[in-house]
Amino acid sequence: MRIGSKITIGYIPLIDCAPLVVALEMGLFKKWGFDVQLSPEPGWATIREKIVYEELDFAQAVCGLPIVLNYGLKSVPCRCSTAFVLNLNGNAITLSKKYGSILENEPLENYGRIIKATSTFPLLFGVASTFSSHYFLLLRWLQKIGLNPQRDIRFVPLPPPQMPLHLKEGFIDGFCVGEPWNSVSLFEKTGFCVATSLDLAPRHPEKVLLANAKYKERKREEHIRIVGCLIEACQWADSPHNRQDLADMLHYGRWIAQPLEVLQHSLIGPFRMGKNIFIPGQAFHVFSQGNANCPSKEKEQWIVNEMVNSGLLKIGERKSRSFFDTEIYKQAEKIVAQQKTNTLPISI
Repeated sequence: MRIGSKITIGYIPLIDCAPLVVALEMGLFKKWGFDVQLSPEPGWATIREKIVYEELDFAQAVCGLPIVLNYGLKSVPCRCSTAFVLNLNGNAITLSKKYGSILENEPLENYGRIIKATSTFPLLFGVASTFSSHYFLLLRWLQKIGLNPQRDIRFVPLPPPQMPLHLKEGFIDGFCVGEPWNSVSLFEKTGFCVATSLDLAPRHPEKVLLANAKYKERKREEHIRIVGCLIEACQWADSPHNRQDLADMLHYGRWIAQPLEVLQHSLIGPFRMGKNIFIPGQAFHVFSQGNANCPSKEKEQWIVNEMVNSGLLKIGERKSRSFFDTEIYKQAEKIVAQQKTNTLPISI
């Protein structure tokens, strides 16, 4: 491999872009032989289009995007894959503050009845992508409280950074999104959190590293090394000893333009939901522990099942071929293990 290979990776300012930022800021990309540019993108539709037309080599992507592109679901068909899961969990559902006083002391089973009695339907809920875990989790929660997603709800596509403003202005009734955008609404006191990933689908696959066709088919060695680099980055990011440094990195490096305390809220914790419910940051964001990064068949099957259950994919359309590449991941994992036996751990 040529040292200094130029790579462009797309990302959206969410806390789960952290592994990419760590790899750049700590010099891991250079260590593994890459000259990387991280390209900020406005939303997941832009990520999708730039992968299709090879304007990006890799991208942070919602977990369903590899399946969407290969199946050509509401998209130009594109051969792509993922060999790396960037993180697990990381999402929450936030409702407008107008529901706070009427729901705060009520059990979950009463939510649907109370909302029906006090709201104009359909309710408007922001979601970044219908092919994301956010949409799947939101459907689960709505059904759990007795609301019909097809009859009672209209889903509004919004880029993650725009959701708190739309909630504040009263344009939407709630949203499901990754951090820090729930915390933004909580700190501004314009919304309150009613559920997280841990409540609805613990350890679900969240974002993946999406690779376009040229890396899937023609640059296998570089693909392996990019994954190896990100394995190291995720291991560093998952350590509780490094979470404050990570929050500082995201804030002071201007990767996420929000106050430091907002980033710390879920990244370090405790994430405060109300009713004296506190979630430690280590549980809210999982970057490495428990084999989180492996693009396993189980993780892919969870995504496919959710797409079928939500009506996005028909059972007859399911293909036996996998778009999660475990072989590249396993080879990268071996290289990282070999390096650990020969070098000192990387730290900042």
